[in-house]
Amino acid sequence: MENKTAQFSSEITDNRYFEGLTAGTTSYQKGIINDCVHSHDNPTICFMLHGGGVEKRSRSSYERNACDLRFYHAEEPHQSIIKVFPSKCVNLDLEEKFLRQYEISETLLNLSVNKNLDAKLLMLKIHSELLVNDSLTNSSIKILFLSMLDQTKSSNRLKKPEWITKLSELLNDRWMETLNLDDLATNLKVHPVTISKHFTKYFSCTLGEYMRKVKIEKSISLIKNSQLSLTEIALQCGFADQSHFTRNFKKLTGFLPKNFRNL
Repeated sequence: MENKTAQFSSEITDNRYFEGLTAGTTSYQKGIINDCVHSHDNPTICFMLHGGGVEKRSRSSYERNACDLRFYHAEEPHQSIIKVFPSKCVNLDLEEKFLRQYEISETLLNLSVNKNLDAKLLMLKIHSELLVNDSLTNSSIKILFLSMLDQTKSSNRLKKPEWITKLSELLNDRWMETLNLDDLATNLKVHPVTISKHFTKYFSCTLGEYMRKVKIEKSISLIKNSQLSLTEIALQCGFADQSHFTRNFKKLTGFLPKNFRNL
């Protein structure tokens, strides 16, 4: 791909810059999009809040829909072709001085975006802070972002037994089911006490908290990419009722589900 400097004619809003970290949103309206191949000077994280399109990198091409989350290495050429209007992205741009100050590598950033269950939830909380836009916004965004990296670091440092990897796969594959401790023990052939003893160590939360995160993470895409009612989504994602769903969604994303749908 031919690499060019991107000349964006889209609208950039809510930008907050501090200590080498820029957090902000970019909106795309029909007829003003420059979709040339481009790259970013700094590592960048991009969460597609709504809209979508097609993205091309050197060895891949894929669709991006609402709630898609991507990491871009510094100077990595890519082409973003917006097809749904309006579209809006929440972006984090990380300068070298910020990475150096907090000992952050691009490998860690990539892992945090692609392997951390909390990544999309925290990007929504960051967007919520951008909308609040008060004297505490900068510190709040910094804390949210660094907490995601710390979780990834902690998880990556631990030498996980094989059953932990299988447990993670099981919980994510069968997230719509109500799995209790005995179900997990039977499937993994591991004693329930062993699972109880080590779950928090490897997942940084309880089993109930983890499953609520999985269900809310699944629900954000359904809210944006389906015509299902919020009640239908709540039930499909395994919540007892819409009220239970709403409380957990607000806690983990900073938004009420109905407000998130209308963003």
